[in-house]
Amino acid sequence: MLEGSCDCGAVRYSVDGALDEVTECNCGICRRSGGLWAYYSPTKVTMTGPTDIYMRGDRMLEMHHCKTCRCLMWWVPVDQSYDRMGVNARMLPLGAWDETPVRKSDGASW
Repeated sequence: MLEGSCDCGAVRYSVDGALDEVTECNCGICRRSGGLWAYYSPTKVTMTGPTDIYMRGDRMLEMHHCKTCRCLMWWVPVDQSYDRMGVNARMLPLGAWDETPVRKSDGASW
């Protein structure tokens, strides 16, 4: 079980799964917010706490931020038939992803 929380602790997620790989994307929002993504089926993730939602450009993803401290916590697809979401691994306890392979994604070129 993986458990992450925002800086103020108001928003949390837990994942029924392991941290096998994380993805570092260089698109504008991921680069600016420090997103480091671990991908799971939404059926494996429990999310709690008050979030604000931001959708950019193509409006395909809902980016969820803590309403208080503004940490970027997770994204979910607008199309709920898509069986994948991303949780921000930087919200896990310090050191939790230190030994995890990091895949680079060139989101800036999309």
